Amino acid sequence: IGPIELLRTDVRFRRLWFSQVVSELGDWFQLVALLTLLPTSGGKSHVVAGYLVLRLVPVVVWAPLAGIVADRVNRGRVLIVCDVLRALVVLLYPLVIRGDGSTNVMLLYVLSFTQESLSAFFEPARGAVIPQIVPTRGLLSANALSGATWSAMLALGAALGGLATRHLGRNAAYAIDAASFLASAAFVW
Repeated sequence: IGPIELLRTDVRFRRLWFSQVVSELGDWFQLVALLTLLPTSGGKSHVVAGYLVLRLVPVVVWAPLAGIVADRVNRGRVLIVCDVLRALVVLLYPLVIRGDGSTNVMLLYVLSFTQESLSAFFEPARGAVIPQIVPTRGLLSANALSGATWSAMLALGAALGGLATRHLGRNAAYAIDAASFLASAAFVW
């Protein structure tokens, strides 16, 4: 089964894929908005580097446990809970701006670590759902489409996130990301 036919004929995979599209698109909205909060000059570029490294740490920390959870807990429930909790975390990002306009980098790091920790549980569960809902003859297309979607959403989401952050503001970008997580949960539901 080709990817287009799979999307056209398999409603469960189509909903899972729509969930991925809206969630990843929203992720790039908030990432662009968050990066505007971090200093990039005056000898402070290590703060940005630390932030980018911090986003990768939860996968390493939680991968063993996340795989077990994906195998032993209802995967749909894991996806929905992670999406709802990530929406709540994203809505807390405006709190990283102090009264004087500076960024509370430690709070930003904590919120980002929490969000990425939830994603570390979401992704294995999403990956484990694919062979559960897609017929064997469609698995290659489903996995290829899922991988290509991440790349496409990176490009499209970063571009749209930059435009949204510039023209609507950071808080709007956070709200869009939170809405994308809730939409993702609704598609999985």
